[in-house]
Amino acid sequence: MFSWIVEYPVSAALLLVVIFCLFQSWWFKKDFFSPLNVYCFAQCITLAISYLQINRAMSDFKLYTWGVWLLGFLSFAGGCIIARLHAKSKGLPVNVAEPVAPRRYNWTIHLVLSFCVFCLFLVGVYGVYSVVGNLIIFTDSPAKWMTKDINYGYYTLLFNSGPLCVLLFGVASFKKFNDVRWVRHVAFVMVFVTIAVNLMTYPNRTTLFFNAGFFLIFVNYLYKRISPIVITTLLVIAIVVFVSISSLRDQYGGSSAEGKAMDVVLELPYKYLANNYWNLDYALNPPTDREIHPHTYGIDFFNGIFEYARLTGSFRTSFRWDDAFNDRIQKVEGFNTVNYLWEVYKDFHLLGVLLFPLLCGIGLTVLHLRLCKPFTPRQILMYTYFIYFVGWWFFTAGYKQGIFCIWGAVIYFVSTVCMWQKRGTEKELPAEPAVLDKVSEQEQAQA
Repeated sequence: MFSWIVEYPVSAALLLVVIFCLFQSWWFKKDFFSPLNVYCFAQCITLAISYLQINRAMSDFKLYTWGVWLLGFLSFAGGCIIARLHAKSKGLPVNVAEPVAPRRYNWTIHLVLSFCVFCLFLVGVYGVYSVVGNLIIFTDSPAKWMTKDINYGYYTLLFNSGPLCVLLFGVASFKKFNDVRWVRHVAFVMVFVTIAVNLMTYPNRTTLFFNAGFFLIFVNYLYKRISPIVITTLLVIAIVVFVSISSLRDQYGGSSAEGKAMDVVLELPYKYLANNYWNLDYALNPPTDREIHPHTYGIDFFNGIFEYARLTGSFRTSFRWDDAFNDRIQKVEGFNTVNYLWEVYKDFHLLGVLLFPLLCGIGLTVLHLRLCKPFTPRQILMYTYFIYFVGWWFFTAGYKQGIFCIWGAVIYFVSTVCMWQKRGTEKELPAEPAVLDKVSEQEQAQA
């Protein structure tokens, strides 16, 4: 164990932070899915695994890359701490409350609107079927139909919205939060129907993690807190697997067919994780004789909002900016995802790396504090939606993709429409004053 720490000091230090995130959630009975805890856990565990340097493309970070990563880390932590200290100074509750069924929320309308979104999702499924001739998972070569060379048009927006359906159905699936039994049962079934159809239509890891992540967070807040022991068990299994890779490579090393096959099996999951960090280092430290990617002057920051209006797309074409596939900053061809800090950096440089995580930390902590008293469906939906992206920031920024901006608007619309008070509820009975007057007159007559 000591020799492993000496060989991988960066990974060992980052894993200590991960262990602390788990320990404090267990020992102090804290919410594991609080903004600061999720950010620290996700960023540190992914970088720790990446720094095992199983693939030579993952070289040591340059000093400048460490500075950018630490600045983003400390800025987000500072924002969370500021918001939490302000709440404590005002005497506000800081521990997550138990879920209570909202009195003024119409779950029937919520279910109807959720099915409307599901129908749009099915339109996207039909679009895939019309191009492929089958659901992708049932074709002879699924990978052929999942490349960027296959254009599904606007059907892409629809069939990729399966996680939005899981989000809307999922919030209505728990007894503590939804007291309408039949709605609850239908919504629960639809969660798994949506996940199954989504995987058969377009079986990629992103939508699978979205679906699982959303529902896992709902379980934590609306059913029962997920024990850090469960998370620790999964973490230990992951660490054992990744630490064992070096010995497996030695055992099957060389130029034999077995060795090459083992390299492919072991390295592919690692590459999908580590490429987010080697691309970050590669993009932040361009060669002295050329610039890898031009500065966007903050314009590309708003691509998610205006993507489907094709406003920012013209800027990307004119100034040769990257699209969502990050073609210009790929250190290894085909591995094109990157940590969110690159998106912020190329728009606003170090000022963005300082301010964006700071503001996100404040905003998400304020939203998390809303869950410390009886919360509404809108609040838990929004928090689940945003906190998932914080955990996913090692992989993508999210806010620059128009589909995710549309999801946020749909969540707000559905939760707003359903928050209405039924007529005749919580009103005083009109006959009550007359009854009181009549009793008073009888008492006076008897006197």
